[in-house]
Amino acid sequence: MTGSVLKPAKENQVTLLQYILIIHSMQLGIGVISLPRDLADTGGTDGWIALFIGYAGSLVASLLIVQIMKKHPEGTIIDLISRFFGRWSGYLMTAVFGVYFSLYAYLLLDRMILLIHSWIMQQSRPFVLMLLFVIPAYMIVKGGWRALGRYAEIILLCSLWMPFMLLTLFDQAHWLHLLPVLKEGWMPVFSTVPATVLSFLGFEAAFFLYPHLGNKKKASLGIFVANTLTLIVYLYVTILCFVVFSPDEITYYNDIMLTLAKIIEYRFVERFDIVMLTFYLLVISKTWIPALHMTVYCSHRLVPIGKAATHLLLLLIGMLAVTYIWNPGWLTSDKWIALFSKFGLLMAFIFPVALWCLLSVMSWFPRWQK
Repeated sequence: MTGSVLKPAKENQVTLLQYILIIHSMQLGIGVISLPRDLADTGGTDGWIALFIGYAGSLVASLLIVQIMKKHPEGTIIDLISRFFGRWSGYLMTAVFGVYFSLYAYLLLDRMILLIHSWIMQQSRPFVLMLLFVIPAYMIVKGGWRALGRYAEIILLCSLWMPFMLLTLFDQAHWLHLLPVLKEGWMPVFSTVPATVLSFLGFEAAFFLYPHLGNKKKASLGIFVANTLTLIVYLYVTILCFVVFSPDEITYYNDIMLTLAKIIEYRFVERFDIVMLTFYLLVISKTWIPALHMTVYCSHRLVPIGKAATHLLLLLIGMLAVTYIWNPGWLTSDKWIALFSKFGLLMAFIFPVALWCLLSVMSWFPRWQK
């Protein structure tokens, strides 16, 4: 046994709810804090319409992933590629996915650390803050997909109060900010769509999660619900920001959701935005922690030496070392996330479509019809 991280699918099954929450959690993270501002910066007050286009694209790609995985339901995408295209193709895609999810995990973790450093603990060094999170992350990832599913369920219960607290801000809403709709036509909306790509990334986890789903017949339903929940949350926060702030004012703030939370005041809480961020850190953690799991899966497939837990430990130590030596700031983080969004567009949107088309053509030949 190589460790609980790599338990066989039958020993590490997740329920439909856990399947939904893991995919939804990987999509819902840093984007909630900054996405409304990004949409307004490119598309103005019509930027919220681009969310529906991004949602449609992610939904189509997600459903294609499910159809692809049905051709080899007991294995991950690596097993499927090895079966249809050969062992060396499997090694190549293992390396590509390993790099992809390692960047996914590190960039989002680093972004979370920057938020904590800017809003809460300015005097603490970033790598020290990161150390506080990698230790519990190690314990969660070591438990495999089932532990990740249970963690997602717990965080959901801990964060349900947040949308209801933000409801109080609708008293200060100015709905005329949204009118007229499509005031400058469709071109600003279409130019805003790329800003939604990174926010909807995460559904590609189904490539690795699908074999662990107990009831695979509901995989399409689960991934539809996950994407729809993500759309609802993004739409809710974006509309709220658009109607509370003026069209010009909203572009002045980077972490717009936290700025929005500043408006909420209670006699017993002076800085409600700090309370909101503290709890929302748990939501962000659900984004990068599953990515660690998939990175370790890929690294152990490439280098099957030692236990998977050892690979995980080395990965976390490497992330700490990079932060200690490099110590990227906000501008560097923005630059790398922008580059990663292009990588994500390739892996999550283009790759599933191309692979599905290729497998569909191959299915015409008798050799691959079984």
